[in-house]
Amino acid sequence: MDSLVHQPGLPAWVREIDLAFPVTSQFIVAGNIRDIHLVRKSADSAAHVLTTSEVIVGLLIRRRYDLVYSYDPVDGIRLEYHGTEVDPESFFSSTHLGRATASTTGRLADLIRNARAPGAPRVAVVIAYASRLWAEEPHAGPDLRGLFAAAEKRANSNDGEDQLRNNPGRFDCGIFWLADEAQDAPQWLSRASGVRLVHIPLPSLGLRKSGAGLFLRRMDDPARTDAAAASAAETVLADLSQGMTLREIDSVVTLAIEQGIDITRIDEALRSYRLGVLESPWGDPLLLQRLKRGTDSIGRRVLGQPRAIQQALTVLTRSAMGLTGAHVGNASGRPQGILFFAGPTGVGKTELAKALAETLFGAEDAYIRFDMSEFSAEHSEARLIGAPPGYVGHSAGGELTNAVRDRPFSILLFDEIEKAHPRILDKFLQILEDGRLTDGSGETVYFSETVIVFTSNLGTYRSSSEAGASDNFARWGDPYRDTEAKVRRAIEVHFTEQLQRPELLSRIGDNIVVFDFISEAVARELVRKYLSAVIRRVQTRHGITLRILPDVSNTIEENAVENLAFGGRGVGSIVETLFVNPLTRALISAEKSAQALAASQLTRLESSWELRLTSSDDNQPFTSKHF
Repeated sequence: MDSLVHQPGLPAWVREIDLAFPVTSQFIVAGNIRDIHLVRKSADSAAHVLTTSEVIVGLLIRRRYDLVYSYDPVDGIRLEYHGTEVDPESFFSSTHLGRATASTTGRLADLIRNARAPGAPRVAVVIAYASRLWAEEPHAGPDLRGLFAAAEKRANSNDGEDQLRNNPGRFDCGIFWLADEAQDAPQWLSRASGVRLVHIPLPSLGLRKSGAGLFLRRMDDPARTDAAAASAAETVLADLSQGMTLREIDSVVTLAIEQGIDITRIDEALRSYRLGVLESPWGDPLLLQRLKRGTDSIGRRVLGQPRAIQQALTVLTRSAMGLTGAHVGNASGRPQGILFFAGPTGVGKTELAKALAETLFGAEDAYIRFDMSEFSAEHSEARLIGAPPGYVGHSAGGELTNAVRDRPFSILLFDEIEKAHPRILDKFLQILEDGRLTDGSGETVYFSETVIVFTSNLGTYRSSSEAGASDNFARWGDPYRDTEAKVRRAIEVHFTEQLQRPELLSRIGDNIVVFDFISEAVARELVRKYLSAVIRRVQTRHGITLRILPDVSNTIEENAVENLAFGGRGVGSIVETLFVNPLTRALISAEKSAQALAASQLTRLESSWELRLTSSDDNQPFTSKHF
């Protein structure tokens, strides 16, 4: 009999079964068993699309089995091939435990026992959904126990050895168990000498491309007749479908046909299939216009960081124009953008992420923040991706995977990434490289439409305890070039020497955006911005028109610029201490009938500040010390 081992037109797992046929009576076939498979009689012949069961049945027929049966819990036992004059029902005519066998599992037991009878035809059976049968073993009735006993005896008997000595290459009974996972098989079967485990993997890039080429032929699209366009579509679909089955790729093509998506936009059909949405903000024709205006609009919101804003917008504009990964010449399922915001605290890193979310997706709530200081323990990984089966909280899923599944178009901000446990950082390797992550329940979540933003304070001088190493840290007053160099060096040392994960740094690449310390001019502008916000709140909440005289605002500004090491947060703290707190006390002392007040004087006391409010109605002063 011709061996199939060296025929390249067959999947590798089929050739493995063919190789083991002469010495194996039972096979456990696990893994990607629900998929369809491309089978060719030769390397240059047309491909046939078959299910796993159909491939195995065809192989059994080629191996000259006389009777081939299949079984599943819904349809029961079916005769797939009849190549002998023997009555197929004759194998089910025995009695079991003193009574006629009626159940399908009992009939399977009869089939296995009778197939071993002297002079019997060669019989094989393909048992689908084997994992369900094995799961019922602790509660099995007599018929199911009889089936397992017959299979176990067959797996451990010496009949096969005697048979091979007398008739090499012929097992007269073959059993194929199709299981979801190899570990589902009971030990009495998986450890038997006459049983072989065969794993069906997800399709390789080559198989995905072959399948894409075959499935795309169904599209009635004029562009398909263009060889270059057709080849490009095959490549895109194959590249972007990593981790998918051929059945899913076929479904993508079906979706494209139903939605009228042409072959040159097959990536849109794939995105729609994965995410369940047809519209993409990345395809919005107005997006490029918003990004063009982003330098001005975001600059009014994030003060004093023109370099950071421009660098971030360049990365996102590249994605909006479809040029991400263009230099390597193939499609990618990676996130639309990767940004690493580094620099001092309180300089606008988080604010820029929010502004980018509003620019890209039209809403600030398209920004999702994760405080990575909460994920410093190794076990906190389960919070991000979900607990594995059998653990508490498994059904709840993970915070990260749930967020991306619910809102695939979003900016994901991982704040203070250096504080996360190294094992959690390993998860980002898969996200940044493949754009996908498997959660605790085994479901794949795709990050291909997200923007990943990391923030870090690495390299910034922040406390007096670090004074001895101040030369290695950026400080307020340093030129921007020095700040940038020190911050980049600190990031490199952290990932390569401390964490020993240079591969994560390489995936971030040159997308490190270093923020500068805020200047005195920016600090003064922030004071005015914060004071304006307070005026609006007083008007909205209390109906009082509040006016701040220059002496008061100047005092606040002078105090705010004394120490800018804490950036905008430090400025905000000064405004709260010098103005908001004494204003609160003064407002309580003011007459309820006052419609307009002026903050006319700010005085420093021993341990606090006093604010004098003057009513415009009767020139009556109200000070915070009246409280």
